Amino acid sequence: MAHDNELGPDYKPYTWSQTFSDAIEEKDPQKLQEKVAAAEAAIFSRLQGLARSNGAEAEIIALRKASDTLLSMKTDVLKFPDWRQP
Repeated sequence: MAHDNELGPDYKPYTWSQTFSDAIEEKDPQKLQEKVAAAEAAIFSRLQGLARSNGAEAEIIALRKASDTLLSMKTDVLKFPDWRQP
C-alpha cells in the first residue's frame, strides 16, 4: 500500500505536520518505528489541545487522515497486529 502525504484540499502546515511528513518519508525500517511514534505523539498532543477549542474542523479531519495513514504504515510496513481485524 502506498502512503502519501496528501491530507486533502484543506491541508496546510499544522504544528504536527512536519513530524508526520518525516514519518511518511522515512525509508529506513529501523528509524520508521521511532518516527511513526513521534508523529502519533504530536497528533495526540494536538488533539488534546483542540478538545478545548472550537472551529478547527479542517485540522481535525487532517489529523484523522494522518492517524489512519500512520495506522496503515504500522500494520503494512512495520507488521504491527491490526486491532481492527477480528
